[in-house]
Amino acid sequence: MDAPTPQAPSTYFKPMTLALAGLAVLAAATAVLPLSIRPWNFAALGALALFASARLRLPVAFALFVAALALKELGVYLQYGFPPHPPTWICYAVYAAVGYAFLRKTESPFWIAGGAFSASVLFFLVTNFGAWLQQALPYGYSLEGLINCYTAALPFYRGTFFGDMIFSAALFGAHAALSHAYFPAERVGVVTETVRETEGEW
Repeated sequence: MDAPTPQAPSTYFKPMTLALAGLAVLAAATAVLPLSIRPWNFAALGALALFASARLRLPVAFALFVAALALKELGVYLQYGFPPHPPTWICYAVYAAVGYAFLRKTESPFWIAGGAFSASVLFFLVTNFGAWLQQALPYGYSLEGLINCYTAALPFYRGTFFGDMIFSAALFGAHAALSHAYFPAERVGVVTETVRETEGEW
């Protein structure tokens, strides 16, 4: 008999998964730590978007991410005086799309690491292309100017990369370990009659 095809995570109430996502919301506070003790752009936001969209229903994932983003934006504004930047918010949808499209049916560390890396690269390319279009600095509308813009942004990408990889590993790794050891009903691929009866819940 062939092995059953893995299914997407079920939509029933998931206390352990929600608790991990809630911790990731609190981890958004890393974005306001002094730069003397963290790399610029080192934060849990991208990892939270990946994890929540891969392991929770999208409305719940969206609500949690909005809470984390609001916490981060408020902290950055109070500490540095930087106003919110809506185009960056849209770019976080890349993380959610990657998590939903590629990570809902897998616990593979290779897929998760690849998803986190790919999303961070896309975020880097899109946000800095936007900075070049807006001429945040006078790079000039030329290929050389675009290259200079991306080059200048590389130190900031380092923090994004490490933040995405570390927090993604922590969230997905903790979920896999806890679901296998203590919360078998929340394991990826588990589909039961109870799940079917509770379809539409968290």
